[in-house]
Amino acid sequence: MSPINRGRRRHIMLNSAAHPAPPLVVFKIGGSLLDLPDLSDVIRRVVEQRTGNAALLVVGGGAVADLVRSWDETHGLGEAAAHDLALEAMDLSASLISSLFPEARLVRSPQQVEMAAVEGALSILCAGCFIKAAEAHGHAPLEHSWRVTSDSIAAWTARVLAASELVLVKSVPAPLGQTIVEAAEAGLVDENFSAIAENLPFIGWVDARSTQLMVEGWHARQSEAAARSRNG
Repeated sequence: MSPINRGRRRHIMLNSAAHPAPPLVVFKIGGSLLDLPDLSDVIRRVVEQRTGNAALLVVGGGAVADLVRSWDETHGLGEAAAHDLALEAMDLSASLISSLFPEARLVRSPQQVEMAAVEGALSILCAGCFIKAAEAHGHAPLEHSWRVTSDSIAAWTARVLAASELVLVKSVPAPLGQTIVEAAEAGLVDENFSAIAENLPFIGWVDARSTQLMVEGWHARQSEAAARSRNG
């Protein structure tokens, strides 16, 4: 970290008590949406539904992650190597979204997320670096397997950051009436998602291929979170 960035971080931390960061919402942007010509507009319309909150985008690996899966099947890469390559696929997707949002910040650690939130900047997760930084600070490591996709990584990130909400932005309608476990069994989220996401305060869902683009409440751990969703 450069002296300028160290000084900037110190200034923010010293003033965080007087100017605390707003509640954080983690938006998981499905990799299946990267072919949408109006994706930047879709993301903006979704994020704007949570005004007054800090926003962090976690972008799925999309077709590149599918390619990594194919490589693993062909070459027998092993779970650790495939996991690292899949994270690189997510980082490539994050770079794409960053090019669509030049005002946003690529963030690589919980501290950088906090800095962006305090300063009111949209942030985009560099998954590989963020996971290593969080795990190095004692957070329980993610499973290295294909049971874990960007769904679980977004949920894990939301837990690490104590986010107030996780919003899944996907290509399919919300599985309203289904539990997290049932959605995983149906293939709507990954196999490991339920173990990580069950205790999140609130999970919303957006069908990004719908003309409505509304954040729908899917899972709420607390009744006040459900009330906030209904009134939001």
